Amino acid sequence: MKVAVQTRIAVHLAMLINMLSIGSLMMVMPLGPDLVRELGLEASHVGYISGGATLAAALSGFVSAPWLDHFDRKRALITLFVLRFALLLSCAWATGPNQLIAIFILSGLVASPMGAILMATMLDVIPPAERGRQLAYVGMGFSLAAILIIPLALECSIRWNWTAPFFLLGGTGLLLALLCQLLMPKPAVVERPKVSVRALLGSRLWLVALGITSLQMFGHFLLVPHFAIYFEFNLGFPRPHLGLLYLLGGVASLAAMRIGGAWIDRGSAVTVVLVSSGCLSLVTLLGFAAPVGISLYVIFTLFMALSAVRTNSTMTIAAGVPHAHQRAAFMAFQGTVSNVAAGLGSLFSARYLSEGPQHQVIGFEQLATLYAIAGVVAGLGVLYLLHGIRQRDMCLTSTKQQAG
Repeated sequence: MKVAVQTRIAVHLAMLINMLSIGSLMMVMPLGPDLVRELGLEASHVGYISGGATLAAALSGFVSAPWLDHFDRKRALITLFVLRFALLLSCAWATGPNQLIAIFILSGLVASPMGAILMATMLDVIPPAERGRQLAYVGMGFSLAAILIIPLALECSIRWNWTAPFFLLGGTGLLLALLCQLLMPKPAVVERPKVSVRALLGSRLWLVALGITSLQMFGHFLLVPHFAIYFEFNLGFPRPHLGLLYLLGGVASLAAMRIGGAWIDRGSAVTVVLVSSGCLSLVTLLGFAAPVGISLYVIFTLFMALSAVRTNSTMTIAAGVPHAHQRAAFMAFQGTVSNVAAGLGSLFSARYLSEGPQHQVIGFEQLATLYAIAGVVAGLGVLYLLHGIRQRDMCLTSTKQQAG
């Protein structure tokens, strides 16, 4: 089979894996009102579900990072994928909020090493000149999760009960694992010398990239776990229309990511970073921190689109930091700081917010302001990282030319 065909197959499968993995986390948030009504979960505790899972993923990512580059990529990926979705499937048998949270946290424990190996595989097979577009395609899993999985999960929950989405995603994930076993190509084997964790984390570019990721994710999870509850109980948004809202946001982010990825490949990374970070902060301020009466359909659609572009541009730029034999380790550490930051954001917001008499969340506007400020700082950090990578690459090229 030709290399180009193998690359396309790998990218398609990676996008589907990404869609299901992200969707399994994202769906818990808009299912929050149903879990409150049917399972007895407290409205202000939705953040504990996603927060606990992301902190578990952070722990497993940190512990596994030094070893991931030494395993067979395909075998490790499929093993972790099966385990993650078997646990997700078992969430459907939870009999109370605490049991659901515990099982969901166990599934999150597997997510970080699985995601690290997946992204390291993509960096192995995708040429650098195509990473903007191809990683944007893999990142479409986020948008498709919003377009397909979340509306489908909400509809299943309405038609049957809260367990139906877990049955659906868990079973689908196990079927996709079988498909990966049959079709996923093995990446080319490269020499992977042992490198100490201390040496890796001593790199300035590594630390900058990890710091940017943590800041973005902390801010993101101040708001996202509480969107569905805030929309329904604070803004009076109709529960049956939540699926449509996420659908519109997902479609917009899908298109925006493709455009942003193409711009990055054409050398316009600075423009993408400035536009996505600046506009996202502005939309957050005008939509949630100090609302000016713009339709929630418009605000949420813009929020989703700009957030997707910012995430993809950061991921694509940060992909240039590690060398080939460090990719899985870098992705694992990035997953660790991402999950720690997301978990802390979820837990902080859950502790900061309070519940009103009609399940309203009180304090959401202040968190939105903090999110906007963090977004601006992170955007400036991405520009600094981009400059640092270019300077390093120029020095390496100059050194090789002098040695030659």
